[in-house]
Amino acid sequence: MPAAVALPPMENQLPKMKKMSPEDQGCFMLLLENIHPHLRLAYPNGAKIMAGLAAWIVNKFMDADSVQEGVVTLLGTGELADHALNNVSAVAKADKYPGCMFALVSYIPVGDKVVQYQITAVVEYCCTEILALAGAVCEKLKDQEAWNNETREKYEDFPQIRPSDIKGAVAQDKELKDAFGALFKV
Repeated sequence: MPAAVALPPMENQLPKMKKMSPEDQGCFMLLLENIHPHLRLAYPNGAKIMAGLAAWIVNKFMDADSVQEGVVTLLGTGELADHALNNVSAVAKADKYPGCMFALVSYIPVGDKVVQYQITAVVEYCCTEILALAGAVCEKLKDQEAWNNETREKYEDFPQIRPSDIKGAVAQDKELKDAFGALFKV
């Protein structure tokens, strides 16, 4: 495991994440396009749920003394936590955030850019896992006519991941359920 990185003190800052704007919520759609290029996130409800998840994760980190402690508190000590800590290590030396959720960095209420990148990497990893499973849940609909439509011209024409697919994804995976079950009430 990588060495614990202490979170800087929260001087004159509220330990709550700002509400993401609709434009910033687009980062979840960008993330989904990289996971499931043929699906879209239901907008605005799906994007709002993912933004709420991101805010919940960030607020969990604000109660931790280090990024590593935040990961363990959030994800435990299983495979999800190991992958999240690997992502934390990968962004520690980055000059700019290398992932899809670059819009989230400015919402992390700490002054240290490296810590902002590390928390964003954990949020992106958790969102990726949930969206990957939600896409698998959604792909069970492949026999529907709308799914197989080859004449799609606009983004809105693509099959969408709904909030119920996101909740179903969390309910299906034991580690995700342990980490986020209370939030999604599953």
